[in-house]
Amino acid sequence: VMSAKKSIEIMTTLADEIRRGEHGDVGNVFMTVRGICDQFGVSLVTAQRVVSKLKGQGLLVRSGKRLSVAYRHSDHAVARRLGVLLTNMENPFFARLLNALEHAARRRDVEIISAGSCYDIEHEKRQLGMLTASGATGFLICPASDVDSAAALAALARPYVLIGRRVAGIDADVVAVNDFEAGRLAAAHLVHQQCRHYFYLGTQYLHNDVRACGYAYGLRERNIALPAENCLAGDLAEAEDKLCSWLLRHYRGKRTGVFCYHDLLALRLLRAARICQLRVPADLAIVGMDNLPVAAETYPSLTSVSYPLSQIAERALDVLLRRLDGQVMPVAVNQLDPTLVVRESSCCLTALPGQAVNE
Repeated sequence: VMSAKKSIEIMTTLADEIRRGEHGDVGNVFMTVRGICDQFGVSLVTAQRVVSKLKGQGLLVRSGKRLSVAYRHSDHAVARRLGVLLTNMENPFFARLLNALEHAARRRDVEIISAGSCYDIEHEKRQLGMLTASGATGFLICPASDVDSAAALAALARPYVLIGRRVAGIDADVVAVNDFEAGRLAAAHLVHQQCRHYFYLGTQYLHNDVRACGYAYGLRERNIALPAENCLAGDLAEAEDKLCSWLLRHYRGKRTGVFCYHDLLALRLLRAARICQLRVPADLAIVGMDNLPVAAETYPSLTSVSYPLSQIAERALDVLLRRLDGQVMPVAVNQLDPTLVVRESSCCLTALPGQAVNE
């Protein structure tokens, strides 16, 4: 009896606090069940009973393992809230992108809530639903797939801007780096470095890899073919022996140039080359993409395609906010130009490591 009475008292106290806006607005993270135990000195059973009652009143909602406020207080001033859906929260590129978006949002008094899809289409749908339930009025989305994400995006009833890539069949604003030009830059550089064979290391998550298309085009401009068998779809989760066997099978004793879809794949290739006792850059010249901070710190340092990430974040946010404000404007693909930062993984001894070039 005392336990039931205590749970009602705690539930009433917390319900009043939520309605007054003391725990924030819709989407704000609420205290944990353990936090209720510690604050009110009750058992886990009592705290869970309190949570169940608050959820039953529509004041709380569970999003994954966390509790979030589900009540909007009419007198509680709340900044505009946007949902950000990224593909791989463990990839440092997406951490940098999220940081750039948060900086841009703060300058505009906009709140950001974020989630990851892990390249899983069904999980992507669930995460979009969670962000919507958390009060997101618009979305900035790095799609999990350039084809399979179409269904979830078509069902989305709120404005959104895609970051990084288009999705087939979806007419939406896109803000991205010019991936085709990035591939051309890598091709021009590797040819300039007098490579004799050329390969591309991509990712399994793309059906239409524009970076690979630009790389192949840049080679064709110089009368060099890139056959399909010279392109490999890599995965960071795969064992490195697969990459090593690929290297040993394709290396023909002449200087070989490889353009990688992103820096993390390029770093795995650097390690595989060392295991296979291939010299970088004498035997294998490697170019990555994204110019992550680690690119300058590894040995040999990694040549990489760079682009203004902060400008991508600023432009994507501006486009979405204009959509939310009701501005009528044509759907557009905004592409930012890349540059190539030359370092030790690809350059001959006469090149200057760290020099940005536009070959």
